[in-house]
Amino acid sequence: MFVKNPEYFRAIVKERSISKAAERLYLSQPYLSQYLAKLENSLGVVLLDRSHTPLRLTAAGEVFHAYLERQGYLDRQLVSDLEELKDQKRPILHIGVSPWRGSILLPDVLPQFTGQYPDVQVVLHEAPVPELGELAAANRIDFCVMQIPNDLTELTYEVVMRERIFLVGHRDHPLLQGMDSTIGRAKPFPDLRLLERERVVMLPADWRLSRLLHNTFSVHNVEPQNILVTTNTTTAINLAAENMAFAFLQESGVARTPYLDRLACFTLGEPPLTCPVAVVYKKNGFLSPAARAFIDLTRAFYSRYDQPGE
Repeated sequence: MFVKNPEYFRAIVKERSISKAAERLYLSQPYLSQYLAKLENSLGVVLLDRSHTPLRLTAAGEVFHAYLERQGYLDRQLVSDLEELKDQKRPILHIGVSPWRGSILLPDVLPQFTGQYPDVQVVLHEAPVPELGELAAANRIDFCVMQIPNDLTELTYEVVMRERIFLVGHRDHPLLQGMDSTIGRAKPFPDLRLLERERVVMLPADWRLSRLLHNTFSVHNVEPQNILVTTNTTTAINLAAENMAFAFLQESGVARTPYLDRLACFTLGEPPLTCPVAVVYKKNGFLSPAARAFIDLTRAFYSRYDQPGE
């Protein structure tokens, strides 16, 4: 819909006062009050609760303000995209991934994407998981592929998969003698309390996967005494392959994990523990056709691993 002078309403919301907004806009207060009344009349809803000082948005006002913010972003994006085309620049798609996630996802998805969008330049932003959310919130990337972030104040997400989490350890570890369990025939680990005195490699405690694992430990009354923290799943798997520790592996990384012949793999609990993987981007942000195509390819790639919702 077309909204005349949307900056007037934004100014009222920012100043939380019609008189202050009028002063900022160099308009008279009666004129701005009349503008607001006409706007509410055309929409058929009350946008501001005038019984409070300073003014507050009503529920309808919150929706309308979010619409204006999104529309403003789309307008700016349109101008930028048209300028790029006018200057004959290649469209650029900025994608955020952790180093480990990028190493297992991109070799399968990127060739398909470049086949469909050969003129789009892909720029990868590889960073630790917490930094990915910050990049998306700052609008420095189009989207990132990660576990759902803790802070969603500036972000929104689409879940593309819920993948099983495997406990992995070297087949020669004394604890695993007689336990025949492979990725293709993964069995539940019989008793998590057996891990209490073993070295266990985990991601930082505030990362979503670690929080899920710690919750699982708590449910089973388990308190691992020897936790080695890393920010890289590859490091964890390599240590497990050298019989140095137990580690946890997301199912989507199985196909590109070396040393599987050395590792025994177990699911955790019944039903098996899963962790959601999502595409995360700025709230009210704009996803270009190329970005949407990459997301759809990612969802299709991950569909082979997707488990029922938690």
